[in-house]
Amino acid sequence: MALLLKVILILLIIAMLVSLSGALTSLFRDQSESKRLLTLLTIRVSLAVLIIVVLVIGFVTGELSQQAPWVGQY
Repeated sequence: MALLLKVILILLIIAMLVSLSGALTSLFRDQSESKRLLTLLTIRVSLAVLIIVVLVIGFVTGELSQQAPWVGQY
């Protein structure tokens, strides 16, 4: 299950980067106001919310945890 959550997170991050790059190219191509730009930025915000939801679910269920060497030292 932890591997599935990690794969979902990676796919969501990649989708967010694709949406962000699409919005950037739309911004440079279309000099006027563009509905495509607004749509892609809305998708990016939705993906960010999904990433936060998946992270919260992963930490609450215990499937994801912090494994940094400094965790618990402070």
